[in-house]
Amino acid sequence: MLTFSSIHRKTAAGKPSDPETSYGKAERRMRDINDMQVFVEVAKLGSLSAAGRKLGLATSVVSERIASLEARFGVKLIVRTTRRQSLTDAGRTWLAHCESLLADFLKAQQAVQRYRDTPQGVLRVTAPTPLGRRCIAPLIGAFAACHPDIRISLLLDDRMSDIVAEGFDVAIRGGPVRDTSLVGRVIATSRRVVVASQAYLERNGAPATPGDLRNHVCIVHNPDANLSATWRFGRGDVAQVIRIEGALTSNNSELPVLWARAGVGLTQKSWWEVAAEVERGELTTVLDAFEPEPISFLALHPVQRSQSKKVELFIDFLVDSFSTELSSM
Repeated sequence: MLTFSSIHRKTAAGKPSDPETSYGKAERRMRDINDMQVFVEVAKLGSLSAAGRKLGLATSVVSERIASLEARFGVKLIVRTTRRQSLTDAGRTWLAHCESLLADFLKAQQAVQRYRDTPQGVLRVTAPTPLGRRCIAPLIGAFAACHPDIRISLLLDDRMSDIVAEGFDVAIRGGPVRDTSLVGRVIATSRRVVVASQAYLERNGAPATPGDLRNHVCIVHNPDANLSATWRFGRGDVAQVIRIEGALTSNNSELPVLWARAGVGLTQKSWWEVAAEVERGELTTVLDAFEPEPISFLALHPVQRSQSKKVELFIDFLVDSFSTELSSM
């Protein structure tokens, strides 16, 4: 049996819903669907009482539903005698249409329920360019292979997108969540380090404290390409925030690494962004004694998508796939 809302729902004042309001019209449409199902069962089973037993309704209620249909149409649908009942021509016509409509309604219900039982549809994901290219994109390929009914769109962008307004299901971001319309889950953490090329350090020397950075060429990454930035150093009681006036800036988070390798200046990056360059000797870390708290990378999603199975599956997949430390990526 299909599940429908009660046709006897009333307003807070205890009166039946106004049929001219949107709510009243919706109630009336649901009542029509209920009545169709009652009529179909009566026609199939050949008796009001049998239909009532199957639908969990009293025989009197079934009789009222049939009478209501006949009154609405102004024609008899069922001819009842003491021994038997049969459909009129109008009843047979109505039965054919009812069966078709109810079958379509059931298909629609099942199609929607598949989103709960078997996640499907489009999953829109956004991530910063380097993290997305190096880490997220390969994982999306693996996730897609496991869930072929989910189609995935990945946007790599270093700007701070309006996740809700732009219709993203999941956004990968570094740092704390400040938007109350979003829910975040940590998928990985990474160290933050200051690096420069050996050539730059030979020309300018290495800073001994974060305050020395004012005497150095600093390269910053800002989504709006602003030359000012804040770099964090130290942990706990000795943590400090240094305002940096950059000599170079870009909204692309990969360019500061390129410029640092070229000997232009120093930049602060996540360890996974520069680990390979440090291992090859192209960059050297400085101010290691003032290393700040690791940065957390979060999978953010709008609050209203908290019940989305595809979102839940994807974020679980990211958490399981990432190591707790991004140093190897």
